[in-house]
Amino acid sequence: MTEPRDPQLQPSRRSWPRRLLNRMEVNRAVFYALMNRCWQFLTGPITMLLIVALFSSELQGYYYTFGALIALQAFVEMGMQVVTVYLTSHEWHKLELDARGYLIGEVSALSRLRSLAALVLKWYAIAGTLFVVAIGFAGYYFFLSQPETDVIWRAPWICIVGLTALNLMAAPCISLLDGCNQMSVTNRYRAMQGVMGTLVVCGAIFSGAGLWACVAGSAVRLFWELWLIAVRYRRFFATLLKPQPGPQVNWSEEVWPLQWKLAVQAMAAYFTSAFVIPLMFEYQGAEIAGQLGLTWTALMTLQMAANSWMLARAPLFGTLVSQNEITELNRVFRRLFQVSSVVLLTGGALFCLVVWLLQLIKGVELPVAWNSFEPALSLIQKVQARILPLYPTVLLTLALFPIHIAQCVMAYIRPFKQEPFLVLNTIYQLLTGLLVWYFGKTYGPVGAGWGFLIVGYLLSIPGFLLILKRFVARMN
Repeated sequence: MTEPRDPQLQPSRRSWPRRLLNRMEVNRAVFYALMNRCWQFLTGPITMLLIVALFSSELQGYYYTFGALIALQAFVEMGMQVVTVYLTSHEWHKLELDARGYLIGEVSALSRLRSLAALVLKWYAIAGTLFVVAIGFAGYYFFLSQPETDVIWRAPWICIVGLTALNLMAAPCISLLDGCNQMSVTNRYRAMQGVMGTLVVCGAIFSGAGLWACVAGSAVRLFWELWLIAVRYRRFFATLLKPQPGPQVNWSEEVWPLQWKLAVQAMAAYFTSAFVIPLMFEYQGAEIAGQLGLTWTALMTLQMAANSWMLARAPLFGTLVSQNEITELNRVFRRLFQVSSVVLLTGGALFCLVVWLLQLIKGVELPVAWNSFEPALSLIQKVQARILPLYPTVLLTLALFPIHIAQCVMAYIRPFKQEPFLVLNTIYQLLTGLLVWYFGKTYGPVGAGWGFLIVGYLLSIPGFLLILKRFVARMN
């Protein structure tokens, strides 16, 4: 059976690098998640250089707007992934995998997990279909309404919508594995997915595939998810999908009361994440949308890297709550919050420093004796022209901290199967979207950045910290 404490937290004699990782709360799940984010950070500049060198400014705008519209899948997924992880983790402490990979353990827990699996598989089958019908057609007509360009977008858009729908249908299986404390394995596969995806996308861009590079990235993601489901954990799912009488998860009593609150927030969250890119595309043009898309993508990668500490411990949080080990939960949460916040602060400062250095190079002319460096300087200056200037970059970097604090507070409270964030989170995200739209359509990325900051620092941070304070006080 699964131990209540993370094995990485148990005291033991280890080398100093292992002890350092333990102090930073880096277990295998976090390690592979960070590997994936580090890979994205290391190869991100290469991808960026390829996009800058081989894409026109309009094509770059379409490339990042594709990704922003695909993020609309939150409107059909409706928070079910989060619910699945937490409900699964509450059953997992009574179960385990045997030597061959089959699920064994308490009969009632296994029956409930099977019923949950059947429920979420049906949900995502419907979600994938809705994604194709609603978002696929909406995105098609959005691009069709734009001024005519030489960018070939129709066929790539249709293909990426279809692949995303298939990815949606595979998503519940990965969430079930995460909830069953298999995140060290799933994150390892995500890391392999990230490495292969980057190589394939870069190869597609280099070969002149244009927007088909987006399609190639989605295809790689689907391949690894199907491999994980059909090969690596085939016996797990063979056991889980086998019908058996016993206690069932009641959707109306156990799933829906939490899910509808998460669904509202997941849909509203679009306005604090991807919404700003199609907004710039519509009001400022494809070129500005491309600049913001490249910058915002790098910043969101940083934010997700910092959040990896919390996400990787979600199953542990659920297990600790189900066994009423609140002291241990508090200890782990405090350490994770400290480490992830330092990572976000350091990474954001370094990113802004790089943008500042690139801005210094703008307009520099080399002496005749240094002409051999001219191609490299020209490329760097071209990169500087394809990302946002320092001022809006700093504003958007500062906007990451309200998002991070909100995610940490939610990661702590949701394992208790409580969701006291509905009103605050929905108002915060919709109001952010409204201000980003109001200021962004006129003042561009600078206006959008101030829209994020005003709501984030005046409403989100104090609101979420107040919720956390009151929740902890009730537990004590």
